[in-house]
Parts: sequence; C-alpha cells; structure tokens
Amino acid sequence: MIKKLKWKNYKALGNLELDFTKDDGTAYNTIILAGENGAGKTTVLESLATVLDCGPNTVFEYIDYDISGTTYKAIPDSRSGNAGFYKRVDVASGNEEAVNSGRNTNYNLIDEDIKDFRHYGFAYSKARSGFKTDPVKSSTTMQIDAEKFEPDNYGSFTHIKQLLIDIDAQDSSEWMKKSNAGGLDDQKYEDFKKASKGYRFEKAFNDFFDDVRYDGIDTEDPDEKKVLFTKHGQSIAVDDLSTGEKQIVFRGAHLLRNTKSIAGGIVMIDEPELSMHPKWQKKMLDYYRGLFTSDDNATQSVQMIVATHSEYVIQSALEDRDNVLVIVLTDENGTISSRKVTAPNVLPTITSAETNYLAFGVPSKDYHIELYAYLQMKTNNHTIESCDAYIAQQQQYDRTKHEKFDGYRNHNYQTLPTYIRNAIDHPDSGRSYTEEEFKASIELLIELCR
Repeated sequence: MIKKLKWKNYKALGNLELDFTKDDGTAYNTIILAGENGAGKTTVLESLATVLDCGPNTVFEYIDYDISGTTYKAIPDSRSGNAGFYKRVDVASGNEEAVNSGRNTNYNLIDEDIKDFRHYGFAYSKARSGFKTDPVKSSTTMQIDAEKFEPDNYGSFTHIKQLLIDIDAQDSSEWMKKSNAGGLDDQKYEDFKKASKGYRFEKAFNDFFDDVRYDGIDTEDPDEKKVLFTKHGQSIAVDDLSTGEKQIVFRGAHLLRNTKSIAGGIVMIDEPELSMHPKWQKKMLDYYRGLFTSDDNATQSVQMIVATHSEYVIQSALEDRDNVLVIVLTDENGTISSRKVTAPNVLPTITSAETNYLAFGVPSKDYHIELYAYLQMKTNNHTIESCDAYIAQQQQYDRTKHEKFDGYRNHNYQTLPTYIRNAIDHPDSGRSYTEEEFKASIELLIELCR
C-alpha cells in the first residue's frame, strides 16, 4: 500500500505531498480526496494511474509504499532516457537497488518483482456521466481476473456488456457439463452458482439496489444479446436503466472484472457520486469497498483512493475512522495544499453541516446552530444569557473581532456568536451580519467547543 507520495513541480499539484499513514505508521486502506473544483483531485488520480501503468514516473519526487510490513521509497531516475527507472530504498536498512524494469513497460519483469509497487496491479475508474454502448450480437472469449493493469481507456462501455454476456455463456457451458455428469440437486446448483464467474456481479448489483435485480442474459433475439434486470417487477435492459443505475452497473462491473488479479494493488475512483440521489451517495463508499472485501474475513484486498465532491460520501468515510482517511485539497492562490480531516472534528456526532464546512469550507446556518447548541450543553450554560457571558469571558474571545451588541427585550447580549444565533432564530428581526462576521463566529465557536 502507498504510504506517502510527493510530486515534483507537476502541473497544478506543484510539489504537493500526501501522507496516507495512521499514527502508528501503517497506511489507511481507503483514502478520500475532497475539495472544490480545480483543487487537483483528478490530477492526483491520473498521474498515479500513469505511473502504476508503467508510464513515466518523473512527475514524482518519491513514492513510499509498504510490502509485507517493509517500507520502501521509490525515487525516480530523472536522467534523460531513463523514464520508468527508479531507485528503490529499504527505509529501515538503507539498502538501495536500481530498478530498470519500467523503461519499456516490461510487464513480465514487473510481474516477477514482488517488491515493485506496480507488481500488484491497479484499476482506475474515470468520472463518467454518459454510458454509451453498442449492440452485442455474439459471445467472445473475454475472461475475468485476466488483467492486472486497468487504466480505463475505453471509449464506451460495450466491453462490459460483452463481458457479462461472455461469462454467462461460460457459466452455462460449465453447468451443462456438470448436469450431463448427473447427480446434481438444488443444493449443488446453489453451490455452483456461488462459485460461478457471474456471481460476483449479480451479488454486487443486488446488494446495492433495493428495487432492481440482476436477471442475467437474454439470448432469444438473434440480432442482439441483452443484459437484463428486473425493476419494479418489469424486465428492463441495462441500456434502459437510469444514469445513476448505470453508474453502479457499468463502473462496478469495470472494477469487479479483475478483483482477484489486482489483490494487493491500488483502485482509484473519480467522482463515484455522479447522477446519484443522496440516498445512494450515502451507500456509495460501502458499495465500492465491498467489491474488494471477501465474505470470509471482511478484509479489503486493495488500497482504494476516491475523489469526490459529495458530502454524503465524506460522511460515510468519517464513520470508519480506523480504516478511512479524508484529505481535503485546497487551492491557495495557485498552490495546492492538503490537510487531514478527523471526525467528529468538534461535534459529538457527524453532521452534514460540519462535513461541508470541514471538507469544502462552506459555512451554514445549520452548523452555527449546532455549534452554539453544543457549546451550551458542554458548558452547562443552558440560557442564551449565560452562554453569551461565558463566551465573552474566554481567552479566545477578541473584542475587536467578536463583539457585537444586541438588545432583545430585557436582555443585552454582547458577543457575535449570540448576535448571529439570534438573527438565525429570528430571521424577521432586522439583524444583519457580513460573511466575514459569520465565518469569524463559526471559527470562535469551534475553538470554544474543542
């Protein structure tokens, strides 16, 4: 698994360094990259996919990674003509060796070198909003678990339809052989089905959807073989599913195709939430992680890196802090920086309002309300008057920034957080505040709530 990596004067990323490690030095198995448009999330994925696919590695200053408990540092050779070469350093012992197997994308040599970070393969799923396919008329010989390098360079998703059709034909042929041998009953069929090539796809689709079920392949039409689903009791071809449903089927199948052959490798997914209802966005991370998690031991077989704008995907990530790391990328006057997000940051439970503020820097009235209420509870100042007085007495309170008088009935409040709290609670009161005051109030409440 990748532990750390640093780019070298590369496009918008510049000299960005990302750290995927926990406090104990081990790597997270799932990393979420969040941030606004233009913060470099896709560039991170694309540049990493390029080097994992045995392309030029000179965009990196180094890549730290772990193989069976040993940490190695890969340092690219930037000399002319040596693209793909790198120096591999055992971090603990300091031993160095030159690795020359990437120059001409020599996959065979890489496949023999278990210490090469590319050895274990990768899969990349690019952001997609359309899922064009052509009719499939016949079976071919496409296989599962036959590739270790999957850069997602397809112009359409016809190959996914072809794959599902081919493995269905292969499963049917295998079942016919067993049937002709005799002695098969319903239980043996169920055992066969779970061991079949198509089962991983059927299970993944059916586990995600509530009202859509995978039905298999319709071969009755001589002009086109169709991948069928049942939706609300009606048969429907895969091409007639909604765009969100196609996201699950086509992008999921693209990754499922080689789950076994890329065990120990890297999976990258760009914007999995496209065309998704919030209900599905909440399930999205579990869906993709589940594609690479066995039923036997619940261990994720790959390291997954996901780029997203979705607050729901981030919330889901923050619910598993032991295994999932959220990193926010920010463009600060042309320089991309990163910061890790832990959860809950301030509030005792994860909320959409706090997630949006931490990941995207979006202040909201809901977050201000949550912070003020939590401060009251935490400090046992249950009246507005006592909480206002508490705020004014704290070291973090700066009168030049945080003082804003507010007279209401027989009460005289003095702090900006209380003023804004009252303005939100009584929107017709005529109270007004600036965006700068709003952010300053939230930042003060965060400090007081920690």
